[in-house]
Amino acid sequence: MKFSAIDLFSGAGGVSEALKEHFDIKCAVEFDEIIARTYELNHGNSHLLVKDIRKIRNRKWNKIKRKLNGEDLDLLIATPPCQGFSRHSRKKTVTNADDRNKLIMEIIRVAKIFQPNYILFENVDNIVNFKIFHIFLSLLTNLNSDGFKKDLERPSYHLRFEVVDAVNYGVPQHRKRMILVGKKINLFPNIDAIIQESGKGLPFVTNPLSLWPEKVEAPTLREHLKPYNLSRLEAGGTDEKDRLHRCRNLSPENLIRIRNTPLNGGSRSDWTDEGLALECHKKANVSFGDVYGRMNFDDYAPTITCGCLAYTKGRFGHPEEDRAISMREAALIQTFPVHYKFTGKIGGNAYEGSSEHIATQIGNAVPVKLAQSFVDLIYNQLIKEAQTDLFSEQFVATNKV
Repeated sequence: MKFSAIDLFSGAGGVSEALKEHFDIKCAVEFDEIIARTYELNHGNSHLLVKDIRKIRNRKWNKIKRKLNGEDLDLLIATPPCQGFSRHSRKKTVTNADDRNKLIMEIIRVAKIFQPNYILFENVDNIVNFKIFHIFLSLLTNLNSDGFKKDLERPSYHLRFEVVDAVNYGVPQHRKRMILVGKKINLFPNIDAIIQESGKGLPFVTNPLSLWPEKVEAPTLREHLKPYNLSRLEAGGTDEKDRLHRCRNLSPENLIRIRNTPLNGGSRSDWTDEGLALECHKKANVSFGDVYGRMNFDDYAPTITCGCLAYTKGRFGHPEEDRAISMREAALIQTFPVHYKFTGKIGGNAYEGSSEHIATQIGNAVPVKLAQSFVDLIYNQLIKEAQTDLFSEQFVATNKV
C-alpha cells in the first residue's frame, strides 16, 4: 500500500529518496534550476515544479489536489531554507528580516488547500528563537484557548517539535536539527495540543504528540564508509571510476599544515610549529577550533555543510589522507545511496559542472536516514489507521447483515 505525499523545498531530493518506497510523491517543489536537475536525475520530473513556491497560484495547487481523486493527502513534508535561521546569520535573531524566513508561511497556505493528515517539518535548531516560527506554530495548531478551531477553513494539528542530533537516527554525523511532526486533529476540543509560551518566551505544546521514532545508534565513520571501499586520493585528485569521488586541491601551505595534523581527529592545536598558524588564530579566545582539523574514523563526522570540501572551513580534513574529504564521502556521510547522482550544471548530466554547486546540495540536504526514521514512523501509523478503518467498516457491514 502506497500513501500520498508532497515534498516542499525538495532540494536535491534526500527526503524524496526516503519517501519513494512507501509514498507516491504527487508534487515536489524546488526553485533552483541546478538543484532541480539533480532531483530530476534521481526521481524524474513528472511531479517536479521548478518554481518559486510563492508564485505557485492556488489554482495550480488545486489542479494537483485533483490527482488525489477526492482522497486526503497523507503527508506534507517541508524543509524550507535554513540560512536565515542559522546561528551563523549575521543578523540578530529576533529582528532578522531575511526574506527566505517568510517562506515557512507557504506551508500554511499549502496545508489549507490539501488538509494533509500528517506534516513533517525540518530546519535548523535555532529556528525556535524566531518570532516568525512562533507565529507559524500558532497558525499550524489553529486552536483557541479552549481547544477549538480558530479558523474553520484551516486544519488544526497536534504537534511535537524537538531538536534532534542526526547521529541518534543512524547518521554517522553530528547534525542538530529541529524536527516537527504534526497530526491533523479531527475531534474538538483538544486542549493537549494548545501552544503555550515558557517564561523565556519560547513556545511549547501543552501535551506534545506522542508519535516519535526510537533512537538508532549510528555507525562510526569507519564502519559506515568501509563497505564502499573508496580509493585513496591525493589532494585535487579524482577517482576515474567514480567522478563524484574527487576532492579539492590544497595550496602548498595547507599541504604542510595537514601533513602536520595528527591522523584521526588531529587539529591545528596539535601543531608544534607556530609558523603554521594563521595570525588571526594566534589571538586569545579565537573560536572555530575545528578549522584545519581532520575527521576521526573511530568517531562521528561533524556537521556536513556547504563548505564541506574545504579544509579551511571546518573539520573537513580526511582522517588519514592528506586532503579534504571528497564529494562522494560527503554524500555518503549524508547517507545518500552510492548510486545517487548529483550535477552542478543546469541541464547537466551526473557529476558535471561546479563542485561548489554539488557541495551546496549535499550540505543543505536532510540526511536520508534521518528523514527515513520519521517517514517510516508516519507510514507505519498510516498503516495502523488504515487497518483500523477497514476493521470498523467490516464490523459495521457485519452488524447490518
